[in-house]
Amino acid sequence: MDGWIETQIDMKAVDWKGKPIQLKDVKALQHIKTGQVRVYPADVAKAEIRMLAEKQGLEPRDVATLLMLKARPGVFPSGQVLFKYHLNKMLFYQWMEMEKNKIGETFLHDDFEPKRYGPVPKHLWEDLKRLEERELVATELVPWDTGPKKRLNIELTKAGKVIASELWRKVPNPLREITKKVKEDLFPLNPKTIRKAVHRDYPEFRKSYVEEDIE
Repeated sequence: MDGWIETQIDMKAVDWKGKPIQLKDVKALQHIKTGQVRVYPADVAKAEIRMLAEKQGLEPRDVATLLMLKARPGVFPSGQVLFKYHLNKMLFYQWMEMEKNKIGETFLHDDFEPKRYGPVPKHLWEDLKRLEERELVATELVPWDTGPKKRLNIELTKAGKVIASELWRKVPNPLREITKKVKEDLFPLNPKTIRKAVHRDYPEFRKSYVEEDIE
């Protein structure tokens, strides 16, 4: 835009419940001559997510992961995902559903890479390791059915449940609702069903594939 430059500002705002909050480093535009500042609502929403993450010593993209682990998928217990591939695809669909609901620009998420078994969060392995080192998440390789294959069980620790519950209370309703719906839809499915669904629904993330993501 002519005469406008990108900057960052600190500002007062309100959260989705109307509670006053103070945000830092919100992306903004400032007019060179007049000093007028413009801020887009999506950038304010992102700054709020960053604030919630930083208060807990987290990366902003951790919020999506912890919310997904926290969500209860119907009749199944909350606090866990039984396969890493489920978490891969749940996080992807979480982002896509935000996009469908026209609020994707408000949502901080990992980058997704196309793999032979579908889109995968670029940093999830390192994020899980970091969260495990902080004793917020516990992972364990366990047998998958009766064969030799292993699956990675991921669950919140006691400390992780406290933080995830705090985030769950403070993030906007649409993010909670979308997260819960995605987990309910994908949690009971097997790898083959999810692989077919994601490549059918989002072919732009499809590469030549012959593998099932069964971690």
